[in-house]
Amino acid sequence: MIKLLRVDDRLIHGAVGFSWTKQLSIHMIILANDAIAKDDFQKMTLDIAKPRGTKLVCESVEKAKALIRTHLKSSTNVMIITNNIPDAYQILTDIPEIGSLNLGGIRKNAETKENLIGAIAVSQNDIDLCNKLVSGGFEVELRLIPDGKKTYFKDYKLQ
Repeated sequence: MIKLLRVDDRLIHGAVGFSWTKQLSIHMIILANDAIAKDDFQKMTLDIAKPRGTKLVCESVEKAKALIRTHLKSSTNVMIITNNIPDAYQILTDIPEIGSLNLGGIRKNAETKENLIGAIAVSQNDIDLCNKLVSGGFEVELRLIPDGKKTYFKDYKLQ
């Protein structure tokens, strides 16, 4: 069962590796990113960062989507992580059964237009994609840790 689709540019770190996996009883993390899928060193370091007993699979976005589909109704609790909104958008629109997107840490960069809560900064393209998701009936929520206050992208009314 897919428990969470999350965007976090740090991928696996304390909040993801321990807070979210524990709170959601995650058995498997699917990391969907084309560049990371080809980078053996980065995959090795991410595997070290994950909690013991949790399986990590790093795949390209396309291969990850095929794997995600096999877990939609499985008894395995799965968390999907991407490091950017465009990859998450592609996954969510191709697999609408997931239903929602969690925006976690997204650091400021040259493209950043808006800084939302704390460590969540978005570009105009990110805003456009999130607005399309909301218009399509998907929930887009902002929350860094599972016990944090859940706020919604739609409430920011960004254009």
